[in-house]
Amino acid sequence: MRLQDLKSAVGNIEISETMQREIARNVSERTERKEWVGVKAKAKRQRTYRIPRAAATAACVLLAVGIIGIPVRALVDSLVKERMEEIPAEEHQEMAEMLDSQPVGADSYSRDYTAEERNRMEELYQQYRQGVFPEGELPQVNSEEETQAYELCYLTTDSSFHLPDRELTDEELLEMIDFEVKRNYALQKRYEEEFAEEIEAEEQAARETEAQIIDAGGITEEEAVASAKGWLQKIYGITGDGLEQNVYFEGEQDAGYSGSGEKGTYMVNWTDMPGRQYYYFYISAQDGSLVWASYSSGGLADVLETPVTLEEAAAKLPGLKAAATAFMEDKLGLAMEAYGETYAVYTVIDEQTAGNRVSFVFCLGDGQDAEAQSADTARLGYNYMITYAWDGTFSECCRTKDINTYWDYREQQARRYREDRGVTVRQVKVKSDEIK
Repeated sequence: MRLQDLKSAVGNIEISETMQREIARNVSERTERKEWVGVKAKAKRQRTYRIPRAAATAACVLLAVGIIGIPVRALVDSLVKERMEEIPAEEHQEMAEMLDSQPVGADSYSRDYTAEERNRMEELYQQYRQGVFPEGELPQVNSEEETQAYELCYLTTDSSFHLPDRELTDEELLEMIDFEVKRNYALQKRYEEEFAEEIEAEEQAARETEAQIIDAGGITEEEAVASAKGWLQKIYGITGDGLEQNVYFEGEQDAGYSGSGEKGTYMVNWTDMPGRQYYYFYISAQDGSLVWASYSSGGLADVLETPVTLEEAAAKLPGLKAAATAFMEDKLGLAMEAYGETYAVYTVIDEQTAGNRVSFVFCLGDGQDAEAQSADTARLGYNYMITYAWDGTFSECCRTKDINTYWDYREQQARRYREDRGVTVRQVKVKSDEIK
């Protein structure tokens, strides 16, 4: 497991166990160390108001829909970093061990946050980064009975936050923010200490690969950020000003994700933590082109957890196909003449409901490997997948040269889903001319 993978996962986007988010692969599928299975599940925190709570698994990433998810890499610097480093090592260790011992991989809350609390949380988060810390600490208790003695507390045994019926005070909100930072920092710190040699070796290899690519005419990190900013504006209509920015170099994108097998990519992301909005990009280190883009939010998490019947899914396909085609033309600037068959691909569960998203796969020519196609300049050499939630919210886009690798990947996910949950799952591929 790479340090970058953990840092991207900690406190960042998460989705429910029914969702097979490809972004989770950096944590769940590359990590083979059994002793870190529990840590993986806790590194991907869920902030959700849901009773009863669904169990999270190490193969899933959960979308933040409650308290601010605070990624350590973006936040722990300057005054906040100093605060974290002042905490005794024993306290960090106890925090990490508590996360390991919890039988769940997600937080839960006794109630949702009010609009006023969310607004104040956003303001207090900014103040926290500037050194405004709580006077006290969030009370932690070890049994349900002990929670009765507090208006606000954290139950360690099941990672649940018990909130008062009244509005939270600024001090209490700061305690919540502070607790979240400490918890994530403790997890990261232990990982960095336990796998220091492996981390350094991987980072050194990444630095060498990056230098080689740049020397061969590739782009720098600064150029990758500039490219990602352009896509952020074009796809989402925002500049990224005021958002947390994070960037790191990947030696090679995992071909199992989309079949792209990019030799060197920059991961660039922007996080609006108070607003619970997350924007992720993979930028090719070879030429600065867009490899993958993804959007997540608390609102999208709610949408993805809403079941859709097979009849409803079929009725939504025409409109979503039109949206995906427009995305290809207007956002990516691709000519549809370069593409042959288009498929709508989604999961059917127990022959009753459709999976939480649908991907529209635009295949070059006859849908075989892109490199086997003619050298038509309109064909940019990649098949594309454009994905939406069933309500029409854009989720992600990615590209691949080998479309067959993508089909295999989808089948692998369905098989893993069947094995993990004991339900009937199958992948549906609907040809474009069958979408009516």
